Amino acid sequence: MQRRRFLQATMAACVLGPSRVFAGAHGQQFLSCRSDAHGRFFATLFDSRGEILLDAPLPGRGHGICITPDGRHAAVFARRPGDFMLLLDLVDARIVAMHRSPTGRHFYGHGVFSTDGSLLYATENAFATGEGRIGIYELAHGITRVGETDSQGVGPHEVVLSADGETLVVANGGIRTHPDRPRAKLNLDTMQSTLSYIDRRTGRLVDSVAAPGSWQRLSIRHIDINAAGDVAIAMQYEGSKRERPPLIGIRHGGEPVQWLHAPATIHDRLRNYCGSVAFTADGHQFGVSSPRGGLVTRWSRDGTYLDAHEQTDACGIAATAQALWLSDGSGRLVRYGSSPNDGAHWQETQWDNHLRAV
Repeated sequence: MQRRRFLQATMAACVLGPSRVFAGAHGQQFLSCRSDAHGRFFATLFDSRGEILLDAPLPGRGHGICITPDGRHAAVFARRPGDFMLLLDLVDARIVAMHRSPTGRHFYGHGVFSTDGSLLYATENAFATGEGRIGIYELAHGITRVGETDSQGVGPHEVVLSADGETLVVANGGIRTHPDRPRAKLNLDTMQSTLSYIDRRTGRLVDSVAAPGSWQRLSIRHIDINAAGDVAIAMQYEGSKRERPPLIGIRHGGEPVQWLHAPATIHDRLRNYCGSVAFTADGHQFGVSSPRGGLVTRWSRDGTYLDAHEQTDACGIAATAQALWLSDGSGRLVRYGSSPNDGAHWQETQWDNHLRAV
């Protein structure tokens, strides 16, 4: 009953209608989670000209977003260890369904659709045992959980789908959590982070790569994949602040991962924390954000450091055909390489960690 009331309330609270969405008068459109000055949370469709097209209230802080290949639907996930997932229709500008995680599970903040958009794969935690899971959901009639598979690691965070549509690539961050201690990291002395490749139909582990052995507390958190199958990796380090492990990686197919370092003056500013990663539309470059450092670095797919963009608390990255776009905690949307004053700005808004182009 509480779930039904919330869904009814959120559907009533959504602003603006389908005539406003995808209208030619608007600039590039994006989807992200946000909070406002009153402590409310939303999943928001907006454009590069500064207009909000859809505001869907959330029951708590949101995190990751995935969009169907046809651009019609989007799933919005609660921040770890949240228990809600929202399905949006971006064309009709409406909430389709809200789903709560099953008993004994919480969401880890990310998911990915199958190539035909009929299935959704969500990263989850079986928190009684600490085992990572990938929940499998059908979308023919709202959101229906139809199964799960092993994530082949602990703390699965971001998941992406290979270009062939058959292999899930999972960033198992290695960190065990429990909803009774919402932000506590329970196994730092024994954690082991892996990048796992899983057959989405059988659940079989196809391949797995561990974080560098000399950096046991390095956590693979966020990833992106291009059409060539290259996987860009953004990491966070749970060890000493004085240490300088690699925080960025790139893997080409089945080759060993290239663990990357920016120039020392840049690498030091990352403060052992990278927040999001995205390939450019052509797949030849990728950007990695460090909100703690107020920097976004840009890299060639061969692992060459290119340059850096300064933007306070920038974390969300989205690629369009023309550029990388960045969102930050002060409500700004900026094109990579531009001045923070050149983009759109929403007052009393904090954009959350991730940004998706629609």
